[in-house]
Amino acid sequence: MERSNRYFFYLTDSFSKNSGGRTQSIFNRAKLLADYAEKSYILTFNFKRDYGEIVESVIIQREIPDSIEFLNVYEFFAGEKIYLSSKIENVPFKKEENLDYRYVEGKNAYKVFKGEVQVHYVQLNKKGSVTYRDTFDEKKRKIKRDIFDSLGNIIKTSYFNMQTQNIIRQDFFTKGGRLYLRIESDRTTGDTIQCISFDQDQKIKNKFVNEDEMNKFWIGTLNELHENGIFFCEYRWLDHTLIDNRYTTRKIKSVAQIHSRHLNSPYHFGSQIRKYNGLALSNLSDYSAIVLLTKHQYQHVINQFGYSPNLYRIPHHAIEQKVSRLKRKNDNKIIVVSRFVKLKRIFDILKAFKIAYAELPKLKLELWGAGEEEAKYQTFIDENNLGEAVTIKGYTTNPHEVFYSGGISIITSKFEGFGITILESMSNKTPVIAYDFYYGPRELIDNNENGYIVEDGNIGQLAEKIIYLQKNKKVLKEFSKKAEQKIMEFKPEVIKEKWLKVIHDVELDEDRHIQSPKQKVLLSEVERISIKKEVEEYQLHFHIKNALTAGTPNEKYFLYLDNYFNLDEIGNRFIELMKERSNGDKEWLKGVFTVNSSVYNELKEMDLKLSLGINNGNDFQFVDILFDGKIDN
Repeated sequence: MERSNRYFFYLTDSFSKNSGGRTQSIFNRAKLLADYAEKSYILTFNFKRDYGEIVESVIIQREIPDSIEFLNVYEFFAGEKIYLSSKIENVPFKKEENLDYRYVEGKNAYKVFKGEVQVHYVQLNKKGSVTYRDTFDEKKRKIKRDIFDSLGNIIKTSYFNMQTQNIIRQDFFTKGGRLYLRIESDRTTGDTIQCISFDQDQKIKNKFVNEDEMNKFWIGTLNELHENGIFFCEYRWLDHTLIDNRYTTRKIKSVAQIHSRHLNSPYHFGSQIRKYNGLALSNLSDYSAIVLLTKHQYQHVINQFGYSPNLYRIPHHAIEQKVSRLKRKNDNKIIVVSRFVKLKRIFDILKAFKIAYAELPKLKLELWGAGEEEAKYQTFIDENNLGEAVTIKGYTTNPHEVFYSGGISIITSKFEGFGITILESMSNKTPVIAYDFYYGPRELIDNNENGYIVEDGNIGQLAEKIIYLQKNKKVLKEFSKKAEQKIMEFKPEVIKEKWLKVIHDVELDEDRHIQSPKQKVLLSEVERISIKKEVEEYQLHFHIKNALTAGTPNEKYFLYLDNYFNLDEIGNRFIELMKERSNGDKEWLKGVFTVNSSVYNELKEMDLKLSLGINNGNDFQFVDILFDGKIDN
């Protein structure tokens, strides 16, 4: 696939120097596909004083090639670079002679007084330059906050409602002091009411009702400038910048990547649908393509939202590890790399380790990460006398080296989009013990072959598997070998081909609008169901009759069992229907569900609801099927 003036745009909310997970996957994919575009761009949508320094750090740390450029919406409206390089020397803070400065110990800040009245609070950075300056009235109510760049220029000023402290206006300036953007907000609610951009002469250039419209304008402009652009959206709140964008004359080629679950608690098929991912999946035809990370989420989605032609499953790819294989692995060491938050359930690991450690005193546990739960972990470690065995190591920029150093790793999340740490661990010959959560463990771990998937929430079983692998080092070494072999399925060249297929499909089918009117189903009803018993299975033969409008015949039909949710038993709750015959405005379809005795007995007792999935090559939609609810009358 040649470049052919192709441009890739990756939409991300924001990122920091140490961003992981979703941000890491964006950078990895941008690098993976960089050779197939004339230029690739990482797009960010927020304002950060130190954005320039962050980008520089990320380019070095993540080894971002020159073919990938970082763009920010505020620099777009400024029409010039507003974020400074870390290489530029900081301008030290200077005091004004007529004011009294009182240093705040431990804060690296000054309270500034005029007489006995505090007029400013000045925050400095580690290098002694001003980060921000707050201004107060005589009653110490905040009037405004000035944000400075490292050269001492004001680059943003926020004005406050002095009663509610809501921001009512934000002015944005270039390094030269030119106002290029103003955002005004409601005095009471704080909601944006107007955004105004200014030209080089500081005359009004554009007006928008909110930041969303600003973002849409930027994306629309990029789409107009790059005819062969493809936009990859990583965050659902940014989807609307691509869908129905009125600032471009061409349909935007959009690829939505789903990074996280679409189900709410208890996170299994049939659970309530999560708002943002659910909204995207409920409107699949709005996008050129939607990409899921795992087979199980793909199965859940096609069973819930339909077998759509623009839905794909592409996992993350394994990154080549750079660990020296001369280093020895410590088989007695357990590795955990995670954010320290409740949904990761690190306490379950600590409790399981305590059980295992009582039997295996040589065992070690390293917790790598940071977060709000860290102090609680340390308290547990101290109270249970685990200080000699458990160490909290902090954030790591080299997870490959960390994983390679251990014998096993553990992940106990309530849910994940993929569980990239499982991939990283197995890439470094370190097998994983994981709770059976959605999504990730079943995608990567072959239970009892290259790791263990234990019952979700079962701390005792978690401890049992730790003890078993520690007592059976031959099994551990075999798991380690097979973990590395499993990763071959996730090699960059394998995953790259899957992405190139998506790109090819998107470019081949630039316009997903229906080119000719398709037949509409006016009424779908079950004519009859015949049941045939085959040893331990039952065949349910459905015969469906449709009444149709005129138009081009639909390409495929699917029969869905709407209110049956046990996919582990049935596999899929839909089948493809075959057309028996058609006659003008009517057609007859048939299809067979093959189910085991247990499922058959469940279905027989249910008031079953059916729907017809219609695939016309550009879209997928459901219609209800008229049915009395009983399969065995």
